[in-house]
Amino acid sequence: MGLIKAFTGAVGGALADTWLEAITPDGIDNTVIMKQGVQKSDKRSSNTKGTANVISNGSKILVPENVCMLTVDNGKITNIVTDPGQYVFESKSAPSIFTSGIANTAKDAVERFMHGGQQASEQRVVYINLQPLPGIPFGTATPMPYPDPRYNTTIDLRFYGTFEIQIKGAENAVRFYTEAAGKGAGDVTVTSLFKSEQYKSEFLMAMMQALSVLSSQGVSYNQIGMKLMELTQNVRDATEQNWQRRGFTITSVGMGPVTISDEAKELLKERLKADTMLGGDVQRAMMAGAVGRSMEAAAGNAGGAAIGFYGMNAAQSAGAGILGQFAPHPSPAATAPATVTAGWTCTCGNAGNTGKFCSQCGKQKPAPAQGAGWTCSCGQSGNTGKFCGNCGKSAPQADWTCSCGNVNSAGTKFCGNCGKQNGQ
Repeated sequence: MGLIKAFTGAVGGALADTWLEAITPDGIDNTVIMKQGVQKSDKRSSNTKGTANVISNGSKILVPENVCMLTVDNGKITNIVTDPGQYVFESKSAPSIFTSGIANTAKDAVERFMHGGQQASEQRVVYINLQPLPGIPFGTATPMPYPDPRYNTTIDLRFYGTFEIQIKGAENAVRFYTEAAGKGAGDVTVTSLFKSEQYKSEFLMAMMQALSVLSSQGVSYNQIGMKLMELTQNVRDATEQNWQRRGFTITSVGMGPVTISDEAKELLKERLKADTMLGGDVQRAMMAGAVGRSMEAAAGNAGGAAIGFYGMNAAQSAGAGILGQFAPHPSPAATAPATVTAGWTCTCGNAGNTGKFCSQCGKQKPAPAQGAGWTCSCGQSGNTGKFCGNCGKSAPQADWTCSCGNVNSAGTKFCGNCGKQNGQ
C-alpha cells in the first residue's frame, strides 16, 4: 500500500506541478525588504494542488519597478533581473508537460516516486526591494556621553529618532540575499531585521562615533539638530564596513529633541554665568555701580560729606586700577606724543623759522651758544676754574694781546714788540 500510495502521490504531484504559474510579489511596500514570489491565483484557477517552491519550466514571472528579482534553482541563484517587465522561467529541474513534453513529465514522476512521492528539487523567486526604506526607530536606553566644546565638559545626552536605509542595485541585492537574509525564512521586513540586537548595537556605536566628529568640529549639544546632514554622513561612514557588506546603507537620519538631565542643565547655567562674569564689560559695570553707591553714601553721611567723599575717592582710585586691567588698550596712534614744531624761535616770539632771518620781524637767526669753560687734555670739558675738575691739571694759558696791539704767545711774560710786561 505504501508503494502504491507513493506512486499515486508522485504521479499526482507531477501532474499538478506541470501547470504553468504566474509568479508575482504579493504587496511589496516600503516596510518589506525581501519577499518570496507567490503564484497568482483566483477562484477560476484549476491548479490548487501544486507543490510549494516548484516553478514549472515556462512559467511567467512579473518584475515591478524598483525591485530586483532573483530566481533560485536548488539553492543557486540562476537569474538576476532589475528591469521591470514579464519574464519566462526556463529550468530543467521542474519540467512542464506544456513545454517539455510528456516524456520529461513522466521522468519527473518516476523521480518523485523514488523520493517517496516528494519533489527532490526546489525553485524560488525572490524579490528584493530597492526603494528607500524609512521609519526605522532608534533611541538611547542609557545616557550617551558627549564632549561639549562650548561648555568644555562632558554632557550625558538622551535622544531618539528614525533612520532610513536602501539597497542600491543588483549587486547589493545579491549581497543582502547571501549575507543578511535567512535562507528559506520567508519574507523579511524592516521590523523583523532590526529586531536584532546586533544591528541596534552597531547603529548606536556609529552614532557615538558620528557625534564625536561633531564635537571635534565645535558643535554644542543643542546645535546637533541643525547638523543632520553631517550627522547622516558620519553615521554612514561609521556603518559602511559592516552594513555595506550586507548590501544596505544609511541614506538619512532624523532626530527628535536632544535632552539632558536637570542636574546637567543647572551645571551648564552656572558655568555659563561664570564665563560671563569674567568679561571686562561686566567688571566695569560692577565697579561703576560700586562708585555710584559710594557717592550716595557720601551725600547722606551725617558726620560730614568730606569723610564720605574721601572714602569714595579712595575706592574710585582703587577701582580705576582694577578697571584699567579690563579696559581696552589704546591704539599706538592714540598714545603717540604731540608733534614738536621744527625750526627756531625768534626773540619776538615767532616760532618755526627755518631760514637765517625771522619771517615775522626780519631779525637774524641768533648764533648758537658757545659752551662755557675750558677743556682739559684729559678730555674733561666745562672746567671754569684754574684747575681741571677731573685730573687737577692747570688751565692752559691763552695767547694775549699787548696794548701796542701785538699778539703774544701763551706763556710769554713780555711783549715781543714793545717789551711791556703782560698785563701792563
